[in-house]
Amino acid sequence: MHHHDVDRFGEWAPTYEQHWMQRRIMGPVQETVLEMATAQVPEPAAILDIGCGTGRLLRAAAGRFPGARLEGVDAAEGMIKQATATLPRGLQIHFQQATAESLPFPDGSFDLVFSTMTFHHWSDQRKAIGEIRRVLAPGGRWLLADMVAKGPMVLVVRLLRIGRVVPPASTRCSRPLAWRSSPGERRREPAATSQCSRSESCNPDA
Repeated sequence: MHHHDVDRFGEWAPTYEQHWMQRRIMGPVQETVLEMATAQVPEPAAILDIGCGTGRLLRAAAGRFPGARLEGVDAAEGMIKQATATLPRGLQIHFQQATAESLPFPDGSFDLVFSTMTFHHWSDQRKAIGEIRRVLAPGGRWLLADMVAKGPMVLVVRLLRIGRVVPPASTRCSRPLAWRSSPGERRREPAATSQCSRSESCNPDA
């Protein structure tokens, strides 16, 4: 993640879950990711959320996958502190500061890897994809959801990146895509899934 993004998200952490984007964008996207995860890997042993923020997605995942080990990493120290401080008592989720480009886990550690609305922040996407490939167990899935900006949304994304607060616009849907880890050669193959987080229709070729 770029340094200015890390600083901005760290400062944002205490009020992050109260922002309008949680209700209008992040909530629907995360719900769709969890539905896909449940359908594709119904009994994961371990789940990693890259760019976990304050831990909202992993808290929801704990209810869906009660037997899974849950790990969250985020580049912003403030997000990790907030996630740890607001973790409900008795809920076992481990948070630590780390980047997508340098994941502190052994090879083949996770059956599910989530990254929701964070991919566009990664400073070295190619290296991060290699790290995800490394930590995925054979048969594991990486569920990626990010914003595809077109038309007026290009301006919205630019404004968000420089830290300005803007009202919600008519966005295209954020499409969670599933990638699976193949046994043997351990290469990534695209899974036949592409879903919308809201009611809009997606063109998978767009």
